[in-house]
Amino acid sequence: MALFLFRLGRWSYLRRWLVIGIWAVLLAAVGGGSLVIQKGYNDVFSIDGVPSQHATQMLMDEFPGTDNPAEASDVNLVFQAPEGEKLSDEKYMGVLDEVVEAVRTNVDDFGDDSSFGNPVVFNDQQSQMVIDTSTEMGLPRDVAEADAANVATLSPDGRTGTTSFAFDVDLPADVTPADKDAVNDALDIARDAGLKAEAGGAGFGDPIVIEPISEAIGLLAAFIILFITFGSLIAAGMPLISAVVGVGIGALGITGATAFVPLNNITPVLGIMLGLAVAIDYALFIMSRYRDELRHGRSRPDATGLAVGTAGSAVVFAGLTVIIALVGLRVANIEFLTYMGYAAAATVLLSVFVALTLVPALFGAFGNRVFRKDAAVGAKVRDGMTVEEADDAVAAALASGSRGARRRARGQHEKKARRARSSSRASLGTRWVQLVHRAPGGFLLVVIVSLVLLTLPAMSLQLSLPSDKTSPVDSTQRQSAEMLEEGFGAGRNSPFLVIVNTDDVKPDSAALAPLVSSGIEPAQAAFVTVKDRLGNNVGVKHSQLIGASEDGSTAQILVTPETGPTDERTAQLIQQLRSQQSILENETGVDMGITGLVPIQQDVTDRLSDAMPIYLALVVGLALVLLLMVFRSLMVPVMAAAGFLLSVGAAFGVTVLFWQEGLWGLINSPGPLISFMPIFLIGVTFGLAMDYQVFIVSRMRERFTLHSHEAAKTSKYNAVEDSVIGGFGLGAKVVTAAALIMICVFASFIAQPLPFIQIFGFALGVGVLFDAFFIRMTLIPALMFLCGRATWYMPRWLDRILPSVDVEGAKLEDAYSSGKVERMEEPASARI
Repeated sequence: MALFLFRLGRWSYLRRWLVIGIWAVLLAAVGGGSLVIQKGYNDVFSIDGVPSQHATQMLMDEFPGTDNPAEASDVNLVFQAPEGEKLSDEKYMGVLDEVVEAVRTNVDDFGDDSSFGNPVVFNDQQSQMVIDTSTEMGLPRDVAEADAANVATLSPDGRTGTTSFAFDVDLPADVTPADKDAVNDALDIARDAGLKAEAGGAGFGDPIVIEPISEAIGLLAAFIILFITFGSLIAAGMPLISAVVGVGIGALGITGATAFVPLNNITPVLGIMLGLAVAIDYALFIMSRYRDELRHGRSRPDATGLAVGTAGSAVVFAGLTVIIALVGLRVANIEFLTYMGYAAAATVLLSVFVALTLVPALFGAFGNRVFRKDAAVGAKVRDGMTVEEADDAVAAALASGSRGARRRARGQHEKKARRARSSSRASLGTRWVQLVHRAPGGFLLVVIVSLVLLTLPAMSLQLSLPSDKTSPVDSTQRQSAEMLEEGFGAGRNSPFLVIVNTDDVKPDSAALAPLVSSGIEPAQAAFVTVKDRLGNNVGVKHSQLIGASEDGSTAQILVTPETGPTDERTAQLIQQLRSQQSILENETGVDMGITGLVPIQQDVTDRLSDAMPIYLALVVGLALVLLLMVFRSLMVPVMAAAGFLLSVGAAFGVTVLFWQEGLWGLINSPGPLISFMPIFLIGVTFGLAMDYQVFIVSRMRERFTLHSHEAAKTSKYNAVEDSVIGGFGLGAKVVTAAALIMICVFASFIAQPLPFIQIFGFALGVGVLFDAFFIRMTLIPALMFLCGRATWYMPRWLDRILPSVDVEGAKLEDAYSSGKVERMEEPASARI
């Protein structure tokens, strides 16, 4: 593979304008085509094969025209009078009527309004209707009045009222900004009159979009880090160009894919976030190797080919591990999560292709303006100088030039003089790993204890999907939910809908006998029995019959819990009711199920939680196999996998501390984390961890196989120690820059308005921080020092059966050095 990549990289350099043109045409074609055929994203989090699906299907079959609760576009308008006043006061009644009329008139996609109206007037009408209907069915009046109070649109103290309607759209994502503005304008009428008025519900959620500020901040931070790394504006800009092209095609392609498959509107967010980070890093790795090859006397075409054949091989392997981890999300068997993984994997794949072809083409396009000094050093190396002698000669030549050149040369001479005074200070990376070498056990203990302590908060991890209660505290959605909770109780925000079908009811059931013996039909007896039994559970505030099918065989039962949608007790109550459901079905013969937005979302959360251990085992097992193939060592894969578990655990713990528990009050809207964050964090962090493992340890392996045994004869370090210190010194600078870039890109998404996007950015950022600096740059070297010769031990029988993967490009280096690969000088026509 390395030889193929060498030829691909050199060909891309020599055919730079063709390659650049192909990528430009591809970007334009994908962009234009996608915008034409795209059907838009949805914001539905539903999956097949979960308990709520059966209940939802019964609801839609037995009650034609009823929307799937997961796709409903309901809007709740909530009003609250000032302290000491009531909505029924004369000065507010006309205002409420005016708001209702404004919504009816100005909302274009105004749909179901069966529950819409002045909450004061509607409350009286609805209460009377519920009482009359219930008493006619034979229910005691006190039960009928409790039922009416449970669905009241006016709070007992008269201060808070609510009314609702549904937008006439297929999905909440289809609600137009104009219709939301019309609702807000109507609410302003109430606000101007002194009322507090807010709107919430699935149909009034904020659109999930990425604000440009995150990309701008991330790219700016990356540019600064790249400039510090390379000391060149042109070189700093090249990875950003490649990233914009790769991520642009990926994001536009994901948009176009909505024409063929339903994609959640979070899908492109994660693709862009991850694509930007890896695209810049992959370009950085190849550019750093290109610079090294220039300094060692290679021509620009050959330096490009060698950089792509060596660092590019590592990029391919690293990208492959990320892609496999993302595609592996399929193991959760959740459609929207699978598509998210596929989309992000496609963006990473594009980033790999861009790094292998567009970056070399940019080397050719910018020519001598990229790493001019390093090429000059390389020219003198070709004339017989060592790299150090060539550095001095180039610095001297610069000193005889312009004043600015002389000033830069003096600065370089001073740096070289400082380095010469102590060879151990060759680089910050070398000094760090030598420090670790002095006390590897101490560093190992500090890292493990620190990360384990940071992992402990993850034990209280709570998960949920986006809702009004997880919106920012200053949003109208969050405030509407808080007002409903204050006026009607927390359970008003998390109703359950129980569907009961009596086609196969058992007339002789012992559970139904008391009611059947009193003359009540078995079906009606079953409805009442189920309602009463569910209502007797701890945590249930009220249960009531709210509707029956035309043939009377199926009923809807509204169960209102005591707790809200983000309360862990609500999730426990759902499980408790489902356990009771099995008992009721066996006793009475009914077919029943629990649905509603909260139970549906809880089913998604439970499925994701159940899939996490399986997925974690998959990615850890994958890491062991792949790293065995690459590094031909038993210990290195074990170290890598154990380190990954420590870093991802600490990332979970810190994320819980800040975003769920609200540590130090830095987060104004603490609450449960989005349900698919953990499994996605595991996948992405695994992929990135393997990136850093490959880029650092491959340098160590390369030095161990080629130089360390010889170097150990005249060094105070043995061969293993020399490989760790020497390889770390070669790879630490570029990995540090790559990690900092990735952290900055992820952290920039904290500037987004939606909490769960902020959480993703934060979690991925701290995950990279812990893995790159705590694990790959501290724990791994420390373990290698402690393990000694066992670090690179591999049983012969296992070495024979495992495929060999030349990530370091050692075979290519041998072929190039021996002349088996034809060398090429840069044509004069290709120079700039």
